[in-house]
Amino acid sequence: MCLDSGAFFLVQGEEQRTLEHVASILPGHQGLKLIDASGNIENVTGLIEEIDLLNRRIVMAA
Repeated sequence: MCLDSGAFFLVQGEEQRTLEHVASILPGHQGLKLIDASGNIENVTGLIEEIDLLNRRIVMAA
């Protein structure tokens, strides 16, 4: 089986966004810390509900 090398998506409720420019994803106190290649940090609140490697998505619960 071969996994697609495309970008991952972050899914929160009805909202879905690409993680195309994200270089690292780190666990934070209340969610995830997204870090891009330039070192910019964005915090996303919520709990990880599912990580689906086959469909390239991370599902967050509020």
